Amino acid sequence: MRILYLSLLLGAAACQIIGDPKDPGDDSDSDASTATPDDTTTTTAATDTTSEGSTTEALPTTGDATSGLDCEGLDELTCGSTSGCRAILGTPFEFPGCTPLPAYLGCIVQTDCGAMPTTACRPDSLEVYLLADTCIPPDLEPFTTMLTLCGEACLGFDEATCVTDPNCSPHFGAPHVEQDQMVCADFGDPQFLTCDKQHDPCPPTVVTVCPIGQPDLAFDVASGCVPPGFETCMDGPAPECP
Repeated sequence: MRILYLSLLLGAAACQIIGDPKDPGDDSDSDASTATPDDTTTTTAATDTTSEGSTTEALPTTGDATSGLDCEGLDELTCGSTSGCRAILGTPFEFPGCTPLPAYLGCIVQTDCGAMPTTACRPDSLEVYLLADTCIPPDLEPFTTMLTLCGEACLGFDEATCVTDPNCSPHFGAPHVEQDQMVCADFGDPQFLTCDKQHDPCPPTVVTVCPIGQPDLAFDVASGCVPPGFETCMDGPAPECP
């Protein structure tokens, strides 16, 4: 498969180390063995936030001690409809079982977050996600990875490989041809245009696309999607060929 297993294993090992309460120091200090898990977690979270220059509101927590609001454990629908709570979505990197679509990762108290995209992993697993900003759910940790995003390899697949990969989405188009001295779209002979990673459905419409830089080679795409490497062109869809 196209998955970089070596990178995955290295990433998983690093993820398991970050924030691990069994790091050096537990055996050498008898007081550390008596510290409660909650104390250790609180100290680590505060240190991480300070080093990243974030405000204390951006800590990976799901509760607000002032308001009493607790967003932890809410499903995506409930989280989105609860005032003061915010759903965290992440785009998966390439790991076994990943899907290219954004994944719901958890619910946190609504707060200001840094605008910088952040990579985070789930401890004791191979799961790695790209987040839109610096707010990280409490069960994920900051992480650095060399993996590509899930499904990126689809962009180079041929038709046979693309249609059999669940993470990929093939694009087909009806070529514009000339019949009886008029141009029409031959939906009876659709052509494979390119392979894309799995994505949400496009608007239900027919779009006319051309390969970038080749405006005379047109296709009508019934899915409403503009395939990678193509751009919208012409004045609109052509009539369907009889």
